Amino acid sequence: MSKLHLVFGGRVKDPQGLDFEESSIDVVGIFPDYASAEKAWRAAAQRTVDDAEMKFVVVHLHRLLEPDPNLQAGN
Repeated sequence: MSKLHLVFGGRVKDPQGLDFEESSIDVVGIFPDYASAEKAWRAAAQRTVDDAEMKFVVVHLHRLLEPDPNLQAGN
């Protein structure tokens, strides 16, 4: 399986946080590797560079799909 990455963003209530306003979510896309996700993230962030309330992030989907086998539920 490739290491999938999700790039999305939107308006945040606090520029230092990650509390997105649901009505403003912009899904940029899902990418097969970090390099292409980072390129898409940079492009999306650059489009909104003058708006301090807009934020874009890269989510490592592969970490959600392949959890650490050393971690056990309830610990």
